[in-house]
Amino acid sequence: MSTYLAIGSICWDEVPTGGGTERRLGGSVLFASRVARSLGWDVRVLTSGTDELAAAARAALPGVDLQVQPSADDTIMRFPEQADRGPQWVPTVADPLHPERVRDAVDGADVVHLAPIMGEVDEALARSVVEAGAPFVGITPQGLLRDRESGTGRLLRLPALTTWWSSLVDAAVVSEEEHDQLAPDAGLERVALAVTKGERGCFGCLGEERTDVAGIELHHVDPTSTIGAGDVFAAACFVALAEGEPFPAALERANRVAAAHVGRSAPGDG
Repeated sequence: MSTYLAIGSICWDEVPTGGGTERRLGGSVLFASRVARSLGWDVRVLTSGTDELAAAARAALPGVDLQVQPSADDTIMRFPEQADRGPQWVPTVADPLHPERVRDAVDGADVVHLAPIMGEVDEALARSVVEAGAPFVGITPQGLLRDRESGTGRLLRLPALTTWWSSLVDAAVVSEEEHDQLAPDAGLERVALAVTKGERGCFGCLGEERTDVAGIELHHVDPTSTIGAGDVFAAACFVALAEGEPFPAALERANRVAAAHVGRSAPGDG
């Protein structure tokens, strides 16, 4: 069976619900690993966190090989009332992942998904993945656009998306907003780049070829259900590409899987 390795922080999401706040596990690696598992792959996760988070993650991810680097703190993502706008505060951040832990984790993996949410995957770690012989590397670089204000924990969004990863990965998934923050000379011609557009679907670029995929109409969508949709899309896309599907077909498959995560298809969509 093929193995999917996700590297990044599992975190605590604090999401408003009614008059209170729900604290639940989140993070790109959590959502991606569930999708890869549902697609029949073995899953391995390399993350950083406290004993409390490790215990909760093991309970939430049965059958997943969870490798947790000990940390004094966990990453906490605090969402506003309109959760689909993304987190607005990050009270604490887990310790960065160590590149030296990568080699053993990568051994035997068919896909490695670099999934930072607060900069915990850097160039040194990514190079360690490549040097360890990973056959397929994908990235969801949203966490490379984030920093936090000292003292308040307010989430800061950096003005440009760094692309040191362009020569190290086979595929990348970004949102429209993140795509707009890529430099024109980012050097992504050889990367299968997917750009998600929420309910409007997605498009993908590979070399000179562009593929547009229409959205799937949904109804009864709770804004909190959009959390993790991009990560779900990425995992489905990376798995499809690693299994040999052409990029346009991988985009179609990922679009369907992400729509199923967010909400039910509208009548007539099957």
